[in-house]
Amino acid sequence: MAAKKRRRNFMPYEYRGLVLDEFQREAIWYLENKISTLVSAPTGTGKTLIADFLVEKTLEANQRLIYTAPIKALVNQKYREFQRRYGRRIGIVTGDVSHQQTAPIVVMTTEILRNMLIRDDSRGTDADWIVFDEIHYLNHPERGTVWEEAILFIPEDTLILGLSATIPNAGQLAQWMGSIGRETAVVEHAERAVPLRHMYFTRHGQAVERKGLLQAVAESPPIDADTKAGTLAWHELPITPRHRTRGPQRAATHLDLIHYAAKHRLFPCLYFVFSRDGCEEKARELANSRDYLSKKEKEAVRVNIRRKLQQAGLTAQDIPKYDMWHNQWLRGIGVHHAGLLPIVREITEHLLERRLLKVIYATETFAVGVNMPVRTVCFDTLVKYDGEEVRYLTQHEYFQMAGRAGRRGWDRQGTVISRVSDALPTALPIWNEGSVEPISSRLHISFNMVVNLLARFEPDNIEIFLAKTLSSFQCQEGVPEARSRAELMDDFQAKWALLQKLEYLNGTELLAKGQICRNIYVQEILVTELIAGGLIENLEPADLAGLAAAIVYSPKAGDPDFTLSPPSWAPAVDLIYERLNKIDPQRLAAGFSVYPVISPVIAGWAEGMGLQDVLKKHPLDPGDLVAVCRQSIDLLRQIQIAVPQPSLREKVTEAINRLDRGVVRVTAD
Repeated sequence: MAAKKRRRNFMPYEYRGLVLDEFQREAIWYLENKISTLVSAPTGTGKTLIADFLVEKTLEANQRLIYTAPIKALVNQKYREFQRRYGRRIGIVTGDVSHQQTAPIVVMTTEILRNMLIRDDSRGTDADWIVFDEIHYLNHPERGTVWEEAILFIPEDTLILGLSATIPNAGQLAQWMGSIGRETAVVEHAERAVPLRHMYFTRHGQAVERKGLLQAVAESPPIDADTKAGTLAWHELPITPRHRTRGPQRAATHLDLIHYAAKHRLFPCLYFVFSRDGCEEKARELANSRDYLSKKEKEAVRVNIRRKLQQAGLTAQDIPKYDMWHNQWLRGIGVHHAGLLPIVREITEHLLERRLLKVIYATETFAVGVNMPVRTVCFDTLVKYDGEEVRYLTQHEYFQMAGRAGRRGWDRQGTVISRVSDALPTALPIWNEGSVEPISSRLHISFNMVVNLLARFEPDNIEIFLAKTLSSFQCQEGVPEARSRAELMDDFQAKWALLQKLEYLNGTELLAKGQICRNIYVQEILVTELIAGGLIENLEPADLAGLAAAIVYSPKAGDPDFTLSPPSWAPAVDLIYERLNKIDPQRLAAGFSVYPVISPVIAGWAEGMGLQDVLKKHPLDPGDLVAVCRQSIDLLRQIQIAVPQPSLREKVTEAINRLDRGVVRVTAD
């Protein structure tokens, strides 16, 4: 049951010089009265201020708080923010960075929290409060299970603050949490601090609301071809029905939309493009014709870039395409996507924070990882390819990005403009934040979960545990596709039986391979078999780094699918695959994948090869190289804990140290 209000403490009207909204005051009242709280409110309404209040009060009370977020970029951002405010009382733990793990306030990814909780690691998880930022990640198809497991394993005397954009079934989530012994209050707020205006930019150069879109498409003449190759000034654009010239027709481009935004003083503008190459191409096109900064602003950009490079211990020579990025920054233009080096993304965020960037071309990862509002959000298109089909954005996806528009205290409204060309209004979704998709359980029974549950509970208690899941709760509530307790238990028992065949378990007793599997969270069967088979003993540190990369890397479109020189460990992987095919007729463990092509690339980095030379070996974006190295470090740290022999742990440590250098290195200073 959701918690009922108990009148005890006075609710503050201000915090840090800001007048609190009613929903913020209500949430703070619950926190002051030691009640777990779920806050559901639109992006940009000030949910993080509630968490900031809780962090400060926790420190004042000499208590401990764990702050979790879904991605490392957000974890790093919160860590820097808290560290500036509270100094050395802040720690950070991700898969590849650990600093002051037992500090009063620790920021970590939700995966790390789940892994600690399932191992019953009280040293790292003992806390008075746990904050789940972006708790709607419960609905993430692949990662939602991590959030659900974390909530299930949190001790009942630990309180929770969950923060989310709009959740239609927030009350249902609170009821579930109440059903597992955690009385939870719900605070819902529907009104945006800065309301959004939804506009559509047609091929006729007009930004119109939905009701005027059909008329604009029917009556207005098209924009003529740009004979200056994209260099028209905004006052030269034919954006009114009265302006008609002859020439071939063309669709409105991103340049037309950006010029429109400039004319109507809608900067800073965040322009979403659903491809990395598209972001970079559009930024180059805009930089070739526009310069939005004054001399004074340009000097401020130079100073800030120098400072960020010095702090990171990097030079311009360490950064591919640095001259291009530098030129764009000096013109007030930025690019932000996961394929960029972290330092390039950090500089872009830093300059935007200081209002030195006017236009940022970004992929949708910007909407999750960075909390930086702008005046205007633009969509290059409202359709995306999700890996299976081309479709319109969901309500949640749209508002996750559109919600960045409108700066509280600066703008009376946020403007969202979507480039739609000739799309008819009847084909476009009707954007309504009240229609955001509800959260449903994504619980998955992994082999790691099986061995850890058997290490902690008797079989009867495991069935009781599965009955407490959100999946089981929603099944009883009639939610489609939610799995019942019986279905979950059948899945558990099938995997339990296979693990006994593989000699991970003897009944409920964990054998040597079972103990290894407890600590592996990435392709746990494959990695456990490789460790138990003695492969690691025969690999050099650089080759071990290459193996880890092959396990964690997910190939992208355009990646080569073969290598002329397979790594030495490839036959061992083939043997494991053949053995599993014979012993696992249900193919419960058949989901593992390895990409040997990436192995010599990452091994080359581990051997000391320079960044530019490594990138020539494989069509990787620089940011992807950093990401696969850091994911490899994460897996190697899991292996480091799992292997029993000190000599093997030393070899794994050497592999980690060889990867963790240069642009890959992350510090917690």
